[in-house]
Amino acid sequence: MGSSEEMDIIDYKPTRYYEDLAVGEEFSSRWFSVSENEMIEFSSQFDPQYFHIDPVRAKDSPFGQIVASGTHTFAIWNKLNLEVNGNIAWVAGLGFNEFRFPNPFLPDVPIQTVSHLVSKRVSEGNPSRGLVVHEYQVIDKNGLRIFECSCPALVVRASK
Repeated sequence: MGSSEEMDIIDYKPTRYYEDLAVGEEFSSRWFSVSENEMIEFSSQFDPQYFHIDPVRAKDSPFGQIVASGTHTFAIWNKLNLEVNGNIAWVAGLGFNEFRFPNPFLPDVPIQTVSHLVSKRVSEGNPSRGLVVHEYQVIDKNGLRIFECSCPALVVRASK
């Protein structure tokens, strides 16, 4: 995770445009887990709260152990979501709604992202784009919801 490690660079090619997206479609990512050491390393840099970085003190936290930072959870969600939705001809995300972390992301417990397209319409301001809304979840192997939100985004239309 440090700067000395090589990062996986994936060249996403848009193959799915607004017209190709179907309301109701759902995609799930592969399963992915993070070790306690990886959680500590990330949080030491970006969210150094004791329950993210100190295994001894974390035992006395409301979680009883190290848990991933919400920032780390969100970053992993983004990586996994791009693996299943990176082929969409995105223009830009417009924000996140109902951004929640209902349960902690625990070390070595596999998680998966799920995307569900809930609505779409042609942009009123720019008909070369469509507005889509996805609902996203991260769930763990035990079925617990770790992260959830909805996200409106602009997508290129193949036909104008």
